[in-house]
Amino acid sequence: MSDSYNLLARQPICNQKLKVIGFELLYRQQGYQSNEAIISDNDRATIDVLLSAFNDLDINEIVGNKLAFVNFTSSIIVDKLPPISPKQLVIELLENQEITPELLKSLSKLRKQGYKIALDDFCLNKETISLIEHANIIKLDVLEQEPASWEKYIPRLKEKGIRLLAEKVETYSVFEECCKLGFDLFQGYFFAKPKVIAGKRNTNNEITIVNLLSKVNSAEVNIDEVAKLIVADAKISYNLLRTINSGLFNLQNKVDSVKHAITMLGLAHLKKWINFIALSNLDNKPRLLSDTALLRAKFCEELGKVITRKNRADEYFTIGLFSLIDAFFDKPMEELVNKLSLSKPMRMALLENEGDMGIALLNATQYQSGKWEHQGNDAFTDEIMHNAYMNSLKWVAENHGNSE
Repeated sequence: MSDSYNLLARQPICNQKLKVIGFELLYRQQGYQSNEAIISDNDRATIDVLLSAFNDLDINEIVGNKLAFVNFTSSIIVDKLPPISPKQLVIELLENQEITPELLKSLSKLRKQGYKIALDDFCLNKETISLIEHANIIKLDVLEQEPASWEKYIPRLKEKGIRLLAEKVETYSVFEECCKLGFDLFQGYFFAKPKVIAGKRNTNNEITIVNLLSKVNSAEVNIDEVAKLIVADAKISYNLLRTINSGLFNLQNKVDSVKHAITMLGLAHLKKWINFIALSNLDNKPRLLSDTALLRAKFCEELGKVITRKNRADEYFTIGLFSLIDAFFDKPMEELVNKLSLSKPMRMALLENEGDMGIALLNATQYQSGKWEHQGNDAFTDEIMHNAYMNSLKWVAENHGNSE
């Protein structure tokens, strides 16, 4: 029996020439085979779609170089929006959201940052008219509103650079009518029904997540304490690097370590990421596995200090931590390493025990299993290995001993 389940659905969005320009990514209740959305919490539905698209799956495989349309509530736009790259994302403001000065200000700010804003199931009235100046795309449900009822508005909207999208187009005659009226984009069963995409959710340790939420949302945030909690959990560390390198964050260079990720994000974005990831599903793995991964990570870091004079010990820590991610995620190591977009030296260390980091990992792994013979580097004397191991044991006891 497969352990994969529905993560999301996608439906193509086409132009007048029937060329796909993007996909709407739609929430689907996990664990159900139905191609229908059962939504009780719109905020959670948005978070689940984003996590599924950028963290559990590969966004490039889902939409390629096309646009990704995702529904957002006003509360996420105003208070909870993670630092997502504006390159491909289209923020669809859900219908029936309360229009507040805070929402309008946030939409204006997002437009200036390069995000594309779509108004979902838009109905024009005295309250919603204020949204138009912030929109790139207006979506009309042509089953609920006659396309011709917008005929007089379409030229004015085009003058503002706004594109009209007809959704729920089910017949060729409706498509043809919308084309004649000047609609630019189209979505509906006439083109394709939503296609469900299945996979496995990358979940996180509940205790650590709760501790992280407490730390980052306190009045006085201690970034060192936050970093300590992240590096103490292999799954969260993996998800941080997986997500930050996926395109969800607008970063230009690869991030190879947790320390680097925290530095690149900064406190404000790190807080958003933790609050964001915490809304995903949570689970627990055996404590022994977590302790083993943490000990190996610190052990590799200690050996890394012996090998390199550069400030790269955090990369050795990451190698040790990720050496057990296949056990945490119940997936092949190569598959997980490929998703992380690690540098070649880190990839080869994890997959082939090659390079300085690979040698450190090999020695740490063998030493933990009771094989005392060290190999591959003359610097690893009996004394060095013993001291590094004892320092690691002490560090784990001091930093992870009270996590239960």
